[in-house]
Order: sequence, then structure tokens, then C-alpha cells
Amino acid sequence: MSREREITLYGKLADPLGERVRVAGGEQSETVSNVRARVAALEPRLGELLADHRVRACVEGMITADGAIVKPDLSVEFIPVVSGG
Repeated sequence: MSREREITLYGKLADPLGERVRVAGGEQSETVSNVRARVAALEPRLGELLADHRVRACVEGMITADGAIVKPDLSVEFIPVVSGG
């Protein structure tokens, strides 16, 4: 049975589909890059936003590189670049 991985999106990344989405793949280890690609495939505008190299991924609250391995059942968050003034 396929389990889903919970993804949290912040800021403008949440605009297309909301703050929380689920994607298949929660039962296996995979790279952050694979998770990013699966989330990007959900909606074209979200895909465009996630393609920005400045968007960071967090796994269990730790900022990680796209090559990092996400173990089964761990949640992933994507955080857009934030600018201030």
C-alpha cells in the first residue's frame, strides 16, 4: 500500500494549492530533489515557483540540500526566498 508524504509550503509557494499537500512516496527513502519534482508536478505555477534555486527545503525542521535523503514518513517543507527592508 502506498503511503503519502506530507509537504508544507510557505509564503507564495502556498498560493497555488494551499499550505499542505500530500504526494506519494512516503514509504521509501528518496532525495529532496525527487520530492521537489513530485510536488512541482502537482500544479504548473507551483512547479515554476519550486524551480527557483533559492527555495529551500527542510526535513524535520533542518534545512537540507536537494541531494539529502528523506527517510520514510518524514515530512518536508519548502520555504521561498524572503526579502526584507
